Amino acid sequence: MNYLLEWQKSGVDEQLTRLNVNALEGSIAQEYLLYSDELPRRNDGRVSSYILKRYQHTQEGGWWCSGVDLLTGEDDLWGCFKPKFPRSSFNKLIKYEHPPATPSGLFALRVPPHLWQQIAHRSGIDNIPQNTHKSQDNRQFWQWLMENPTIPLCITEGAKKAGALLSAGYAAIALPGVHNGYRTPKNEQGERIGKSRLIPQLEKLATPGRQIYITFDQDTKPSTIKAVNSAIRKLGYLLTQAACTVKVITWNPQQGKGVDDLMANEGQKAFDLAYKKAVSLDTWKAQQLSQLTYHPSLELNCRYLDNISIPENEKLIAIKSPKGTGKTQFLEKIVKQALSRQQWVLVIGHRVKLVEELCHRFGIKYITEVRDKTDHQCLGYGLCLDSLHPHSQAQFQAANWSNGVVIIDEVEQVLWHGLNSDTCKGNRVAILKSLKTLMQNVLGGEGKVFIADADLSDISLNYLMNLAGVSFLPYIIDNQWKPEENNTWKVYNYQDTTPKKLVKDLVKHIQQGGKPFICLSAQKLTSQWGTLSLEAYLKKQFPTLKILRLDSESLADPTQAAYNCITHLDEILVNYDVVLCSPSIETGVSIDLKGHFTSVWCIAQGIQTSSSVCQGLSRIRDNIPRYIWVANYGFNQIGNGSTSIPNLLTSGHRLTQLNMRLLQQADFDSIDDFDTGFQAESLLCWAKMAVRVNASMINYREAVLAILQAENHPIIKVTRSPQELSLKQESQKASPSQNQLTEAINEVRKQNYQAECEAIAQAKNLNEQEYFSLNKSLVKTATQRRELRKFDLKKRYGIPVTAQLVIQDDQGWYQQLRLHYFLTIGRSFLADRDTIVAKKLLQIGHGSLFLPDFNGSQMGAAIGTMEVLGIPVLLADPQRELRNIDEDLKAMAALALSNRLEIKTILGIGIAKNASPVTIIRQLLDKIGYSLTCIRCESLQKKRVRVYQLVQPNDGREEVFQQWLMADHKYAGSSELWFEDHESLIRLNPQVEENPSNKYIQLSLFEIPT
Repeated sequence: MNYLLEWQKSGVDEQLTRLNVNALEGSIAQEYLLYSDELPRRNDGRVSSYILKRYQHTQEGGWWCSGVDLLTGEDDLWGCFKPKFPRSSFNKLIKYEHPPATPSGLFALRVPPHLWQQIAHRSGIDNIPQNTHKSQDNRQFWQWLMENPTIPLCITEGAKKAGALLSAGYAAIALPGVHNGYRTPKNEQGERIGKSRLIPQLEKLATPGRQIYITFDQDTKPSTIKAVNSAIRKLGYLLTQAACTVKVITWNPQQGKGVDDLMANEGQKAFDLAYKKAVSLDTWKAQQLSQLTYHPSLELNCRYLDNISIPENEKLIAIKSPKGTGKTQFLEKIVKQALSRQQWVLVIGHRVKLVEELCHRFGIKYITEVRDKTDHQCLGYGLCLDSLHPHSQAQFQAANWSNGVVIIDEVEQVLWHGLNSDTCKGNRVAILKSLKTLMQNVLGGEGKVFIADADLSDISLNYLMNLAGVSFLPYIIDNQWKPEENNTWKVYNYQDTTPKKLVKDLVKHIQQGGKPFICLSAQKLTSQWGTLSLEAYLKKQFPTLKILRLDSESLADPTQAAYNCITHLDEILVNYDVVLCSPSIETGVSIDLKGHFTSVWCIAQGIQTSSSVCQGLSRIRDNIPRYIWVANYGFNQIGNGSTSIPNLLTSGHRLTQLNMRLLQQADFDSIDDFDTGFQAESLLCWAKMAVRVNASMINYREAVLAILQAENHPIIKVTRSPQELSLKQESQKASPSQNQLTEAINEVRKQNYQAECEAIAQAKNLNEQEYFSLNKSLVKTATQRRELRKFDLKKRYGIPVTAQLVIQDDQGWYQQLRLHYFLTIGRSFLADRDTIVAKKLLQIGHGSLFLPDFNGSQMGAAIGTMEVLGIPVLLADPQRELRNIDEDLKAMAALALSNRLEIKTILGIGIAKNASPVTIIRQLLDKIGYSLTCIRCESLQKKRVRVYQLVQPNDGREEVFQQWLMADHKYAGSSELWFEDHESLIRLNPQVEENPSNKYIQLSLFEIPT
């Protein structure tokens, strides 16, 4: 056996191999393996014959590997032997043999001097023993590593992989198996009798503060993935308990299973990139929440879901099948069968137009068509989750629905919509109560629930079963079909920092006669790359082409060509040359046109989830190329952006405690009636889905690409070709440059946006009756939307609505002013404001609160935090000169830095660990629209010090404040309502408190023990 060649193929340095690996022949291998005193032996001390027989195959030869014993610093007796002819055990080949009847160790391989130097250089360490390059004692390396906890350490599985990492300049040890980094004490019956702990050898390396990178294999077999993930969680937890910083390295399994395969196939740069992109243990855990680990009841590998028979006694039927494999067609058959049995059917979705499309396909009515009928007069209907409560237009009474069929397509997004969307906020408690009652009635009775999603995960299944309180296993149909090469799309990935090049190429494509379908993240005119802006630009560039915009406004506007087209998209789209769509049709729609569109283009700015982006790309079923630009990082974070479920829930719970204490300070008389434990299962599901979203936002582009690669679509990097470089000047003359194109789009956007703002300002003034009537309508023209917006703005600010006011509101002016108002002249109204909002939430929820909504509705914590950090003091002295060396500012910065997580939770401000006082102040002032300017530099003890001063905004906010103050005084003591649109609530005006300082004691989250 040529072990040198074998290790060389794994990228292991030859000198390192010779130091740690030996070829063994004959009985020598048994001497290396069978040394334990615990082995059964004969009277003469020899190992029992049946043991010798078990290891007889080792006499045919193989190689042995062992390293350094970290407990003694000497050569390790323990190691592994790879036999030339492995034995079989339970129909499985034993590829590696380890010494039996002895505790497993780890591979700390002897490191030759030149690799020691390389690892030191990579780690930025210069305190290497002077004689390292001459030393023949290659065991010194590990003592040096223990003494230098700033050196990162990789943990992998298998000696060769550790050798490959060491050869690449990374400090690395290997475990003989993924579960061998820790031990769990058990009794003779195999029952756990104590806590797991790291093996002693690993404890020596798990020095507090050390960064440890878990680098296990990237497998594709579900059972193996589950086992490896379990090992990562346990090992990562124990390393974290040892005060190490744990990260997990992953890569595409198609690049190679093990880390040695990755480097052999793709080169060391591939691992360098994976190492650089390693995620924290918490983020990795969040990413794993997308997995479905339930054992499938029916495992398929078919292009379409046809002729599937489901046992009659199954209640919760879950379908996981790739996009475009006929999940909706399968559900059509289920609905048809139910209706033929005179069984009611309820279809639940998260977007009105998409539910209408499903109802059209299923042959049932949407709720607006049956609203005046009682439940027994029709066999069910479809509705949006927003209407799943008694106070909606549907007047849905969950208690009346049992023993029927519930259909939830795209279940992951539907449930997330119910738990987190702003449109459900006002009635979230009622919606979740109805959903729970519905699941209890249906799954606890004789009904059935069918759910389907290409990205189905354990989260949705567990949540629905927890709501129902049932213990049976779901019936899971898992279709593992993946498109073959002739059915996959070619995905052209634009890696630039902006989508300028993609849009330029899109314009060229249209000029050359292409018919693109364009998926965009945004709609509003304020977005440079939204549907409205690009529609306006493309119409100006191509006035003769037919261009269609599909977004929430156009689909609901009877004056638009897109109105009500969801139910017959194929018939409509064939008439258009260019189609732009927002996320309003990213799910639940199948566009089956063949040969019409020539390409699909996508700009994903970091708003949608990564799975939603891929859903949008798949709406066109035709096999045409996809051109995508995806932002490197997403910005649509949930809560405080944490990727840890415990951290997210704990920080939210502490904020709830603070908000309740603040309400108590305000003499809130219903504090004991708070049901803060409302539906723990819903809160846990929200947290799981939230951290999953937050994790996908960290490496947003990579998350999208990973999904596309898992679906077998080839990813092609878009780079400038040699031909493009040689024709650069000519092409610039023939078509606009990227900068010129951006300027042109911006110019069109600005013109259209200014016109829209003017139109809002000039819109008709509605009275309250007209407003409420129009606001309830699902169908609105552009004129009516402007009238509604004007009414909202007039109520919100109390001043005449101008085009400038519309612009300021779009830029977040209201949020800034509201915080500034309650921080200053409106401070006396804050306590009662929070009290009234809390009472309104309790009233809507009949005594129950969904904690994320409650915390988001309260302002006391935000104002208190700003006060604790001294912002009102700075505002009171706008002429003060500020320096980073000022003692009070340094004290403020120390307080802020020691409470970074709390500030992120309350104010949404992420403060860097090394942020200076001025940087922190700048971030805090930005929340209220103030800024800082550097007025000069001065010398102090031979150091240059910058001097700053506040910049007060000259935006007319004083007039708004006076209107708010007058309204607060005017309605003090009354029950009249006025708007707080940002929270989707109607706010009762608070009473004026004569002595607010006695009633509202300043309190900060920092006072709550961690």
